[in-house]
Amino acid sequence: MPVAIVSDSTCDLRPPEALSQGIDLVPILVRFGAAEYRDGVDLELADFYRRLDPAGELPTTAPPPADAFARTFKSHVDAGQEVICLTVSSKISQTYANAEAAAAGFSGQVHVVDTKSLSGGAALLATGAARLARSGADASAIRASIARWIASQHGFAAYPDLQFLAKSGRINKAQLLLGQLMHVVPIVRLDADGTLKAEANVKTFELAKAMVVDITVRRLEHPNRARIVVVHSHDPALAVYVEAELRKKLGATPKELTIHEAGPTIAANSGPGGIAVFTMEE
Repeated sequence: MPVAIVSDSTCDLRPPEALSQGIDLVPILVRFGAAEYRDGVDLELADFYRRLDPAGELPTTAPPPADAFARTFKSHVDAGQEVICLTVSSKISQTYANAEAAAAGFSGQVHVVDTKSLSGGAALLATGAARLARSGADASAIRASIARWIASQHGFAAYPDLQFLAKSGRINKAQLLLGQLMHVVPIVRLDADGTLKAEANVKTFELAKAMVVDITVRRLEHPNRARIVVVHSHDPALAVYVEAELRKKLGATPKELTIHEAGPTIAANSGPGGIAVFTMEE
């Protein structure tokens, strides 16, 4: 049976890119005050960043509701396809639970996978799964490959503005004050269980972005088998720099090394100017 690949838009694939690879996106919800938008449907990424005001009221995001997943699943099941749906980590969002609730109505024809990742990490899994689906692989084989990729994945990020993280509630006021007094920039690690943990603290963002590169290179066991994505929050020059540093230090040519711009889920919670690197090995 043909397999359809579905993902929530937290994977930060823009709709044209997802469509070109055969990935159906279920949009997260973005709220600016009382106005609500669907990511990539009612609100383009450029419009989101134009509206984003670090000094003002921050937008909020919400997971796609179960009925949005159900409508997408039904369209594929009715077309005679089995569905694999990859979602943002269940440890940081209700999205996985909503997709699972929707899948329960399709008698085993829909398989929901917790990527234990987000943003570019989820994109690597979704695009890899879509490639296998296009090649004719069945759902069982695709799910087995996804499980292997998840076991090999890593992610590291650095954010220059602790005040933005504090406004979004990701850190508390005490952590903000400590960071400002100690002049530290946190580096965040994506843990194996899909949670975000502190990896290190450094004195400047210049050191942080260099450390993100160095840690990424150290953690890769087989760089020549790696698929890598650099994710930036509205700072393409920073992403180009990090990509170049990775190519210089990897010691091998990876299978894939691309750049993505972070969407609303990342930017609304951490602000512009951040950088992250996600990897998996095939």
